[in-house]
Amino acid sequence: MENKCPYCGNEEILKGTLESAYGVGFIPEGQKGLVKKSSMLSALACRKCGAVFGFKLTDKPNKLTD
Repeated sequence: MENKCPYCGNEEILKGTLESAYGVGFIPEGQKGLVKKSSMLSALACRKCGAVFGFKLTDKPNKLTD
């Protein structure tokens, strides 16, 4: 996990997930059909400046291509 904000250098970092009323996920391009493989996203945020960075797939990346 990052221990410092890349924008302001603050070391107070929060870890969380990106969410909306319908969820936020990553879907690789080129998938066809109604049911698509996807993964939720986690991210880090700075308590001082509010920058959001360090996006990461919460599921294993190979799940999206297998």
